[in-house]
Amino acid sequence: MSRIGRTNQVLYFARLSLDKVEQAESLQNKQMMEETALYHLHTAFISLVSEVLAQYNLEPFVSLDELFSRSSLPAELYELQLARLDSKSWLYNLLKQEQRMIIDGLKDNNVNSGLISSQSDYTSLFRNYLKEIENLAQRIRVLYQEN
Repeated sequence: MSRIGRTNQVLYFARLSLDKVEQAESLQNKQMMEETALYHLHTAFISLVSEVLAQYNLEPFVSLDELFSRSSLPAELYELQLARLDSKSWLYNLLKQEQRMIIDGLKDNNVNSGLISSQSDYTSLFRNYLKEIENLAQRIRVLYQEN
């Protein structure tokens, strides 16, 4: 599967998971699908970064810290590096939510300051992340076609 195909596939999985949140009959199933959606959103972001690296024939990355510490990055990755550091950006918050999910889960009683505090907020938040990643992918892919 191509890198673009993989990114698209994971975005599709995230979309499906978010749709299933709304169909969940129990709080536990809802939380499971929210966590699944967040996992796929994070994976889609990582896949998109890998897509950009492949497009520029750059070395794969070990971690985001390693990647963003490189001295010369294409403009697309530099933009993501800045967004990753901006506490008001969707990317910063996506990465924080994903980190929190791994450590504590998305339960209400594990809320950290500055992060979403109620279960009902996750679905719309994650749909916003999905839209941001899809828009970013489209914008970056247009640049591929121009080069």
